[in-house]
Amino acid sequence: MDITRNLEITLGPRLRALRQQRKISLMALAKASGKSVGYVSQVERGISSPTLRELSLFSEVLGVDMVSLLTDTPSADTHPPVRRDADRSFIPFRGEQTRKRVLTPRNEGVLKMYVMQIEPGGSSGDALYTHEGEEAGYVLAGEIVLNIAETEYRLAVGDSFRFSSTTPHAFRNVGNTLAEVVWVNVG
Repeated sequence: MDITRNLEITLGPRLRALRQQRKISLMALAKASGKSVGYVSQVERGISSPTLRELSLFSEVLGVDMVSLLTDTPSADTHPPVRRDADRSFIPFRGEQTRKRVLTPRNEGVLKMYVMQIEPGGSSGDALYTHEGEEAGYVLAGEIVLNIAETEYRLAVGDSFRFSSTTPHAFRNVGNTLAEVVWVNVG
């Protein structure tokens, strides 16, 4: 059996088990990740292979590290409440010229923390987007424009924000240097 097929067979049940453990319906996972119910069902049954971006979206919705979907997951209590600098990783993000560095420890919880690194001209994409929860952030370096609903906010080093994630939003780097933002999502 090839490695890809083996991954499809083991990934699906892990995805389903995590979804059910968190009491998230198939429809809710599909909607939150922007996929169809049929597609998510096919992934859970090992019929379809998700992309890395899709795996990242699934793991974010389920509140787990993406690696948890790809490997046998030990019980949550084996994960310490600390994440060392050497353990930090980047995960795919929907935007252009944008990287999302995971800061949150691997233990259970609804709070997720990242450092968004946005290259000059980089953005979250052309369209405003929404999802469940709330988010907040603090600009560490550079300048960004944060669009929340129909209002545009220009933020520089030391500025912070908080808003409901169900409000349409987007961001982009309007400066000439790398922008770094500590970004927190809850829910």
